[in-house]
Amino acid sequence: MRQHFGVGFATAVLVGIAPAALAQSPIQLLEQANRSREQGRWDEAIQLYRRVLVANDRLAAAHFGLGATLRQQGNLDGAIAAHRRAIALDERFAPAHYGLGVALFQKGNAAGAVAAYERAIALSPPSPALAPTYYNLGLAEEARNNLPAALRAFRQAIALDRAYVPARLGVGAILRRQNDLAGAEAAYQEALRLNANHAEARFGLGIVFYETQRYPEAIAAYQEALKLNPNLPFVRYNLGLAQAAGNQPAAAIATYQAALQETAPPTHQAELWAALGDVHLQQQNLNAAASNFQKSLELNPKSLRARNGLGLTRRRQGRLEEAIAIYREALNLDARYLAAHNNLGRALADANRPEEAIAIFRQAIALDPENPLAHSNLGNLLRAQGQTEAAIASLRQAIALGRNELWVDRTHLGLALTELGSYREAREALQQALNLRPNYGRAHFGLGSLYTLQGDTARALTAYREALRLFQLENDTEWVNRTQQTLQALTAATRS
Repeated sequence: MRQHFGVGFATAVLVGIAPAALAQSPIQLLEQANRSREQGRWDEAIQLYRRVLVANDRLAAAHFGLGATLRQQGNLDGAIAAHRRAIALDERFAPAHYGLGVALFQKGNAAGAVAAYERAIALSPPSPALAPTYYNLGLAEEARNNLPAALRAFRQAIALDRAYVPARLGVGAILRRQNDLAGAEAAYQEALRLNANHAEARFGLGIVFYETQRYPEAIAAYQEALKLNPNLPFVRYNLGLAQAAGNQPAAAIATYQAALQETAPPTHQAELWAALGDVHLQQQNLNAAASNFQKSLELNPKSLRARNGLGLTRRRQGRLEEAIAIYREALNLDARYLAAHNNLGRALADANRPEEAIAIFRQAIALDPENPLAHSNLGNLLRAQGQTEAAIASLRQAIALGRNELWVDRTHLGLALTELGSYREAREALQQALNLRPNYGRAHFGLGSLYTLQGDTARALTAYREALRLFQLENDTEWVNRTQQTLQALTAATRS
C-alpha cells in the first residue's frame, strides 16, 4: 500500500505552559508519551497516555497520541475510538482528523477516510507539511475508484511540495489506470529525477514500459528496482511477465522460481505458481504447467487464472472431458468469467459437441457483446458446421470489434468467403491478413485454396509453397503434413 504518514501531524504540540508547571503534571506525562511513541516504544507510550487520561480525560492531544499508537500496534478500532474522542473534545484539532483518516483507511473505510482528510485540510493552513495529507486523500479517493478526485489530490500535494515524490507516484498510477501512459511515464520519470534511487518509481516505470510493449526497457526497470529494494513486493512477478512477453522464457522461469523461494502471502504465491504455469504452457511443457497450476489452486482454490490455465493444459493434452469439467468449475466460481466461456466452447468443439459449444459462445456474447474473441470462436465453429453465411457475420463482427490478432479473423473470413464463392472479397480478406502478418502461413494456405478454385494453378502452388516454408519454420507438424499433401495432390493433378 502506498500510504504515507506525514510528519506534519506526527506530534501534538502544546505551548504556553511554563516549565515549572509541568513537573509531576499530566502535561509532563504527555510529553514523555509522545517521545516514547516517536521512538517506537509503543507499549510504554500507551501506558503513559492512559495515565495522562486518568488524570485529565479532556486532553485532546492525549487521546490523539493514544489513537496514533494504537494504530501503529494494529488496534484500528481502538485508534478510531481514541481519535473520535479527541475530535469530540476539540473539533478543530486537525491532527485528530488526520489520524482518524489514516485509521479508517486502514480499516477499509475509504469514504470515511476522505471525509476525515478533507476536514484536516480545511483546518490547516496551506504549506508543504500538508502534502502528505493530500497524498493520503488521493489514496483514499483511488481506493473508492474516484480517479479524477484522486488525481486532483495528488497534484495538490505536488503544488504544495514539488519535491514530494510519493505524490508523483500517485499521479503516475492514476494516469496509467486512465490509459494515459505517456503522462504516467512522465510522472515516474520526474519522480526519478527527484530521486534516482527510488525503487517504487523504477517499478512504476517498468509497468508503463510493459504496457507499451517495450519489454527490454521494462525488464531493465524491474531489475533496477530489485537492486534498489530486493524486498519490494511484486517486482519479481512483474519481471517474469516482462521476460515471458519479451521471448525470454528461461529467464522468466528462473525469476518465478527465485520468487517462490521467498516468503510471501499464499495468494501471492498462488499467482507466482500460475504465472510459472503460463510460461511452461507457452513452451508446451504441459506436465510442468499442469503441476504449476495445481499448486496454485492448492494455495488459492478460487483462482480463476490457475483454473483456466489448467483447463488449457488438459485440452492441449487431449484430456478434453477434464478440461470441460475444469472450465465449468471456473464458471461456478464466476458465471461472468469470459475466458472460461470461450475456452469451454473450444473444448466442447474439440470434443465434437458443436451444439453445446455454439450455445456457450452465444452465452459469452450475451454477457459481453463487445467481446471479439467470442464472435471469432463462434464464427470459426459455424463455418466448420457449414453455416457459412452466419460464420461470415460473426467473423466480420470480430473484425469490427478489433481483436488483437486481426490477421487470424481476416484469414478465416477469407476462407469462409471462398467457400461461399465470393472470390474477390475472399482475396481481399486474405491479402489484408497478410498485410497485417506477412508470415502467417494459414493466410498463404488460404490463398492457395482460393487460386486452386479459380483454376490459377501457378499462383496456388506459389502460395502453398510459401505456406509450407512458414509452417516448417514454426515446426508446425500438423500444417506441414497438410500442406505437403495438398501440394502433392495439386502437382499430380497438374501433370495428369
